[in-house]
Amino acid sequence: MISDLASSEVNSSLNIVFMGTPDFSIKPLEALVNSDHHIVAIFSQPPRRSGRGMKKNKTPVHSFADKKQIPVYTPKNFKSVDDINFIKNLNPDIIVVSAYGLLLPKEVLDIPKFGCLNIHASILPRWRGAAPIQRSIMSGDKETGITFMLMDEGLDTGKIIKKFPVKINKDKNAKFLHDELSSLASSNLIETIDGYIAGKINPFNQEEEGVTYAEKIQKTDCRLDWKSNAEEVLLLVRALSPYPGAWFLTKKNKRVKVLDAKISITDNNFKPGEVTGGLIVGCKNNAIEILSVQPEGKKIMDIEDYLRGNPISVGEILE
Repeated sequence: MISDLASSEVNSSLNIVFMGTPDFSIKPLEALVNSDHHIVAIFSQPPRRSGRGMKKNKTPVHSFADKKQIPVYTPKNFKSVDDINFIKNLNPDIIVVSAYGLLLPKEVLDIPKFGCLNIHASILPRWRGAAPIQRSIMSGDKETGITFMLMDEGLDTGKIIKKFPVKINKDKNAKFLHDELSSLASSNLIETIDGYIAGKINPFNQEEEGVTYAEKIQKTDCRLDWKSNAEEVLLLVRALSPYPGAWFLTKKNKRVKVLDAKISITDNNFKPGEVTGGLIVGCKNNAIEILSVQPEGKKIMDIEDYLRGNPISVGEILE
């Protein structure tokens, strides 16, 4: 039983394997590095070619680990018996997973004596899956948070160790919420691990009601639909800002990402997509005033700077 194992581990340093890939995972990893526990290895996704020169770039977690001189391993998957045996030989007490992006088979989940703890960026069971931050904003949720959970073979279906909620204010975009949740995970990770190992926190099953799935953001999700309510358009802008960005097409068929906007109350006498003064665009109800954009292949700019070089006429219809 885990409770029996815990008594001998409460006051000792744990051997931890960390698995993570993007920027979101760095703050929780840093908390582990600065703790009394011992990180025996870090796993991250393999370097990928990107940019104009198509050079291989390491993941943010990989680069951070290099700076801290912690060994990094980058398997493409865990189908190899050698990879699984390698983790076994590390003898981890617990594996901490944060936005790793690779599926862990049962053979890996069963290795650490205290299981695999996953850091998930929502209050489970709402928004299981790949894009909980974006989906929570897109849906107009008032609250989200961090869930520390024990992994099983399902998609974010394991027992919950502890939840930490936060409010989603109207001014929060995906970048702000991403950073806030990463910090929230970091500031509560060590205490949660220690409490769980000591038997002070008892994991519990997820509720069966309220399950939703945060599907990966597709290109088709990113195009603005001016036939939607202004509130829905603004939610999409916030949910996808700054990346991948909600976008529209100009009359010249140029794609423009909208990174900041606000609702403009109008008498609604113009068509969806129709431009009025400045860059105020009609929606199904009211309108959206666009504040900052990123034209295709260019940097982010205020709307005034954009319009100076790319004038859009009053009455023009944006697609």
